[in-house]
Amino acid sequence: MNTTQVQHHAVTDFVHNFVAASLNRQMHAPDSTFVLDSLQTVIESLRHCQDNGIEMPINLQLDDLVIHFDGEPLNGPSLQAGSLLRHCKDRCIATLSFGPGLTADEINRCFDLILLEVNRDALQRNTRDLAMQAFGIKHIDFTLDTPGDPTNRRQPVDYDSHSRSLRQYQNLAECLQQNHMLAYRDLELQIDEAAGIVERVLNDLEEPSTLLSLATQDDVDRFTVGHSVRVALLALQVARKLGLDREQLVSVGTAALMHDIGKSKVPQEILWKNGHLDKEEWRLMAQHPRLGAQLLLEQHTTIDPFAIGAAFCHHMSPCGGYPKSALPIRPSGVSHLIRVCDVFEALTSVRPYKKALTPIEAYVVMFRHERDFHADWLRRFSHSIGLFPTGTRIMLDNGADGIVLAQSKEPSQPIVRLLTGAGGAALAADEPDRIVIGNMVEGKVRRVAAVSTHDRCVKVPEFDPMATEMTTPNACLSPELAKDAQRTGDKTDPKA
Repeated sequence: MNTTQVQHHAVTDFVHNFVAASLNRQMHAPDSTFVLDSLQTVIESLRHCQDNGIEMPINLQLDDLVIHFDGEPLNGPSLQAGSLLRHCKDRCIATLSFGPGLTADEINRCFDLILLEVNRDALQRNTRDLAMQAFGIKHIDFTLDTPGDPTNRRQPVDYDSHSRSLRQYQNLAECLQQNHMLAYRDLELQIDEAAGIVERVLNDLEEPSTLLSLATQDDVDRFTVGHSVRVALLALQVARKLGLDREQLVSVGTAALMHDIGKSKVPQEILWKNGHLDKEEWRLMAQHPRLGAQLLLEQHTTIDPFAIGAAFCHHMSPCGGYPKSALPIRPSGVSHLIRVCDVFEALTSVRPYKKALTPIEAYVVMFRHERDFHADWLRRFSHSIGLFPTGTRIMLDNGADGIVLAQSKEPSQPIVRLLTGAGGAALAADEPDRIVIGNMVEGKVRRVAAVSTHDRCVKVPEFDPMATEMTTPNACLSPELAKDAQRTGDKTDPKA
């Protein structure tokens, strides 16, 4: 990784941490452990930026949808920044600058200005300097986007469909954040609002895969929000491929979005523990399906039974799982689908304590442990999402690089746009730049040899996801699948 890439990752990490701290601050008291710890993480990541030669102060430009650095959009950190960006817009904040010497306490006071309604007008041009002085803010600066301001926002970016995708993701994430906050405070949930947002996503976007490609950049995950949004998008993608009608799609998407609502009732020191849970911590974590179903049953409005079932059953499997029930329970097809999506997302996501498996590695693990899932739904999932999901960077057997544009009828044969020719050379003028894997192209049948990520290249293993002999006897998600995932890549998420 060259210096520019290292610096970009350092800034992205800093902004991710700042967004996460803002969400913690909206959730908890200013002096709570969760707020103070997240603020300290922001300070450490700012120092990391400085250590990597990034010019100080760090200047972030803000618009309605995206946080920018040096004029470039930071899509990943922006995915869960909808609330922060809205508060900044209400105060006409165009840029935020963070200088060396910044302290956690100073960021906390900055959040007082940005997030508290009582300070909504404190940053107006005629009161800004007094407010900054009164709050003791010396190492953070605001530039206002108001008439007469000579340092207006950077050149706006023309997003078109990308802006709709970003807005829809932010809406899903913010709705889920709000519902987790309400559940945490024992208040009535906003299930109808969640269903409405799912329906708007379906109305505005032809393919949920557009959002799925964007979702890979989300690394904030307040209350596992990013995880649940991605599970919902995966479930919607499969459900659309199966031909479900609009009402059924809304039902599936809402159930998937809310499937982990019970985690709002798990002690946060357990929910956010980096590392293995001890026996008692795991016992409390394993209560979240039961707690989620109970939360939904206690609502004063009528809740879709599929949502209640998914909350309770998404960790159940044909060979066991949890929670245990005194009466026999037969999970619905929606619950089976959400279980597959849940595990796939957990295996392919990044966490502070683990690397992500590539989709093809996740499939290998899951098909080795096929009895941990409903076999029909696992196969429907792989057919719909594909072994190489849309947006995946790949290398062909001749050394050409490409990116997956869409899926064909065969899960192992995606439609690919070539980025280079054989061996990484430039594409010839008469060379096709779009091919279907498995089809004859210039006398050759090309196959995918490897999947590329930002930090590694993974050779594609030989396996057939449709073969029944992939079944492994007595394979259960806890602990066998986790051990297998650790052998395949890195350790899997013990909390997903």
